[in-house]
Amino acid sequence: MPRLDDVARAAGVSKATASRALSGADGVSSTTREKVQRVAGELGFRASGAARRLATGRTRTIGVLTPSVDRWYFGSVLHGIAHAADSHEHDVLLYDLGAFGHGGHEKFERFMRRGEVDGLVTITWSLVGGDLSRLAELSIPVATVGEPTPHTRSFCLDDDAAGRQAAEHLVNLGHTDLLHIASETEVQPFDSSSSDRRKRAFEAVSAEHGLRMRPVRTVPTTMEGAHAVALEILGRDDRPSGIVAGTDEVALGVFLAAHQLGIRVPEQLSVIGIDDVPTAGAFGLTTVHQDPARHGEDVVAWIMGALHERRSERSPEPDRSHTSYVPELVVRSSTGPPAR
Repeated sequence: MPRLDDVARAAGVSKATASRALSGADGVSSTTREKVQRVAGELGFRASGAARRLATGRTRTIGVLTPSVDRWYFGSVLHGIAHAADSHEHDVLLYDLGAFGHGGHEKFERFMRRGEVDGLVTITWSLVGGDLSRLAELSIPVATVGEPTPHTRSFCLDDDAAGRQAAEHLVNLGHTDLLHIASETEVQPFDSSSSDRRKRAFEAVSAEHGLRMRPVRTVPTTMEGAHAVALEILGRDDRPSGIVAGTDEVALGVFLAAHQLGIRVPEQLSVIGIDDVPTAGAFGLTTVHQDPARHGEDVVAWIMGALHERRSERSPEPDRSHTSYVPELVVRSSTGPPAR
């Protein structure tokens, strides 16, 4: 295997210059850097991560704390993070913390002991107690995706606007008897979650328009869990004319229950969700669109910018600002005027 000495000799530079050129450190002209990198490639030289870390203090790795990897939202954010990190020649180190209160603290402590990363992303409030506030104490850029937080930089959908948009769509169609089916939370307490913000927005719209206030139902955040509850709700004579679901998964569970009970959508029941998951279009589900992959890409862009500022020896106050994404109503065939 070629060594750094071999690269330096072939490129006609010192060993120290070759090291800086290959590690991304400052103090090397672009012409020299390109030449050293070309020679290293021709020789088949690969710099070790440890050596690069010693030279630059950088790991070229972004850490991600997530409560899940197999759910649509979390997987979409991870896809965006991985895509953006790769474009910046950074790796992603993933910590799957699990559901709220189930071993996450122990995994977090392991991360705090071993977390050699340049920047950190936590997807939703994957942490409990003082763990979340401790993130702000790290000497690296830290951001949260999926929930607004006062502790770190954060990126998420405007859930208040999304909940309001979904409810107002059915009201504008003429519905006066609506039910909101909210999603249970798996990561953080309900009253500090996107589910609660969407629910409160629905209640506000209902109050503004003087609608019948049916008690909000809360169901598991799965199509199967929502389906079981929807069978019971829709099997009654006194069913609502429209249902605002907290997520598309819940909406699709309602959609399936209606089909099995012979209830025509949207002629006898309008259903709207929030998220716009990939299967929503196939079902003709009216929903409120968000793009979690873009959120992941944006958070990596912010981390790269923050790292550049630190490398430029500027020491700004920690960035705790929030980016709120505007939701977009996507009207399909699952909503229409109420039956007369």
